[in-house]
Amino acid sequence: MGPILLIAIAAAAASALLAAGVAAGSVLAVPLFYLAPLPVMIAGIAFSPIAAGLAVVLAGAGLGLMFGGAFLLAYVLGIGAPAFALAYAAMLARPNEAQPDELVWYPVGHLVLLAAGFATLSVGVAVFSMAGDYETYRAAVTATFDAMLGPATAGPDAEAGRAFMAHVLPPMAGLLTMVSQLICLYLAGRAARISDRMGRPWPQLSMMRLPRMAPFVLGAALVVTMLPGLLGLVGSVAAATVMLAFSLVGFAVVHAITIGYGGRAMILAALWLTTVVLGWPVLAMAVLGFTDALFDFRARLAGRPLPPAKDR
Repeated sequence: MGPILLIAIAAAAASALLAAGVAAGSVLAVPLFYLAPLPVMIAGIAFSPIAAGLAVVLAGAGLGLMFGGAFLLAYVLGIGAPAFALAYAAMLARPNEAQPDELVWYPVGHLVLLAAGFATLSVGVAVFSMAGDYETYRAAVTATFDAMLGPATAGPDAEAGRAFMAHVLPPMAGLLTMVSQLICLYLAGRAARISDRMGRPWPQLSMMRLPRMAPFVLGAALVVTMLPGLLGLVGSVAAATVMLAFSLVGFAVVHAITIGYGGRAMILAALWLTTVVLGWPVLAMAVLGFTDALFDFRARLAGRPLPPAKDR
């Protein structure tokens, strides 16, 4: 228990310091804030879920004492609990009924959808803790931006800009939260693998698939977006994060179907670069990922002959 406690203390200290930096108001502290789940995930994947759980408790207690209950709640719901749950789920396994001497590990696609759920939950709690109705929430967002950038010029354009910002801010926060959780999970897995403490085989990311219920989850989220008030706003967060999950499946499809082709590196580099610069390919990848969930392109192409060696 002694080594586990030391690991938990170290992970808690690192996670708390990364999260506390944002309280200083420095712009440079924001990227570090989104890395706060990483120490907890490393503790959970490379060592023990007990170490990860203790790290969340210790870090949350320290932040609560320093900055109050609101910061404690934000850390636990937005960073600590998702980091622990994702790391714990990543190491889950069950016996393989077909081959009893092997294990079936928790699928990567399920982890992605789980991250979408945690991102939606954390942003939803933040929105409802900010205000009890949409108009109060919008007024709070407007006041925050006016305090940061100065009062906006009056007029219909300014009001439309404020309304747009108030509506897109939660989905953007949800997407950023989900991406940061998945990046931290990937980095934690790589760190555990490099240190030879990875308790599971490295998954084949190009074969990632979402659970069968994912299309229904997306449909339900889109229905909720039509509701008035804050519920519709939280529904937009859920829809955005689930669409991002389908986008990642779309990227996985492109990675899988280009295996064995000589121009693969150029195709993938162009796709990712275009996505980072322009952004809109994410929507195309979401459509591809959703279509793959219906028709399973990778299974249909699994038996295709590879191109000649000179073309690879």
